[in-house]
Amino acid sequence: LDAMSRRHQKVVIAMDEKIAEGEKLIEKLIVDKKTLQTALANDSDQRNQMLTKEINSLQTALEFKSCEMKELRQKYQQVALRVEEIPVKELEITKLKHKVIELKQALDQKLTYEKMLVHQNEELKRQQLAIEEERESMQRSFDVMVYRYETGDDVDSTTPAGQKQKPSKVQFRSRSSNSDRPQSSDMDRSTDRDSLIRSTVSMYASQVQLPYNHAEDVIYAPDEIITVNMIPNIKNTRDPIFQLEDSVPLPKTQASD
Repeated sequence: LDAMSRRHQKVVIAMDEKIAEGEKLIEKLIVDKKTLQTALANDSDQRNQMLTKEINSLQTALEFKSCEMKELRQKYQQVALRVEEIPVKELEITKLKHKVIELKQALDQKLTYEKMLVHQNEELKRQQLAIEEERESMQRSFDVMVYRYETGDDVDSTTPAGQKQKPSKVQFRSRSSNSDRPQSSDMDRSTDRDSLIRSTVSMYASQVQLPYNHAEDVIYAPDEIITVNMIPNIKNTRDPIFQLEDSVPLPKTQASD
């Protein structure tokens, strides 16, 4: 019994030692557990904070992206509207090009017409100058003839004595060949009208050189038709010898024709 009691005591002591070691191990494990829990809590808080920050940053980025998407959508709508306007603008551009071509052609035509008008204007100016010179020459000749007529120069003295002068005849005839009015009649003429007729005949004779034997010439005056048979001056063919006989003015109805 003693021996068994000693063995049991030894076993109990061994078991107590093992229990004490187990308790120490349990306490150590509890401490480790608390340490791990604390570390895990700290790690969770840090991770949560990091994740919260990341989430906030992502939300901010998402908001920026949303704003950018809105702007891009607005720009896309504007571009789409402009793209829809492109055919209309191209049509307008084509019309404007055609209009520019037409305006250029019209401008070229106007320039050509302007050049032609300038050329015609210069030509008309030259013609006007020539007409003015001719008119001045005729006026000088007319003034010379009037002066000679008024001063009473003897034009018969310039004709040779052996040449027989044929008297000139001035007749006034109607324009219509069916008129029954006589070709000449005796009427008293005033000095002014006689001078006018002589000046008309003199002007005509000063511009036309005729041979000695020639047919009667017809001068169409505003109020009558003057038929002249003149004797040219041998010395000066521009100063013919003429005589006025009888004359009858045209009727008003015929003169107006």
